[in-house]
Amino acid sequence: MATLVLLPILLLISGGATAFNTMGYANVQYTILYSQYRDLSFKSYPFMGYPLQTDWISLNPLGSFTNGFFSGIFWNLLEINATRNLLKMATDLMLPLAPVANLTNTHDVGFVIMSSFGHAYQLLKSPEYLEIVVTTAGSLSTRYSPVVRCTRSWNSKEGFLVIIDNMMNLELLFEASNQTNNQTWHDIAWQHANRTMYEHFRADNSTYHVVEYNETDGSVIRKYTAQGQ
Repeated sequence: MATLVLLPILLLISGGATAFNTMGYANVQYTILYSQYRDLSFKSYPFMGYPLQTDWISLNPLGSFTNGFFSGIFWNLLEINATRNLLKMATDLMLPLAPVANLTNTHDVGFVIMSSFGHAYQLLKSPEYLEIVVTTAGSLSTRYSPVVRCTRSWNSKEGFLVIIDNMMNLELLFEASNQTNNQTWHDIAWQHANRTMYEHFRADNSTYHVVEYNETDGSVIRKYTAQGQ
């Protein structure tokens, strides 16, 4: 009986130690990566790397949906081990992303801002960080079509394109709505989620990557995959 009681505790302790060691290793590795980009005044962010190449492929702060992830990793590390050094690195990588809040030509703003400013606000409750989140929600909402009942993903002359990835941007709208009591943003996110549930999922619960809608009447033109299965 004693063994049965102690086993979950031992597993919990073991798992906690493993998690701490993993995060500790990540802390070391990402601190090294940060030091490589510190001298560039944070005008670019690591985007892609190949084993046989010595340099990262980098993009400017407005160039990729992945740019918020670099800062976001340091906010994650900060939750495990709160140090001034981690706070500085997370903030240094986050601040150059502020102009993303005003972009209306892409749906990726949610990826970038919630990973960085959104995460920072959850931890520090700084009003200026919330302001960035709210501004971004306003920008993303301009891509919403009440006819299609979705926010546009990719800009295209072919039709109104919505990708399943866009679901990850809804966190931004819900958070901004909760913080400001803006019901419109809540409704946009809700409508997008519901339309996605009905149109993107196959009978076996796999998903279409892209659904192309008719922007005039909201009907589905086609469903297909541009990336993945």
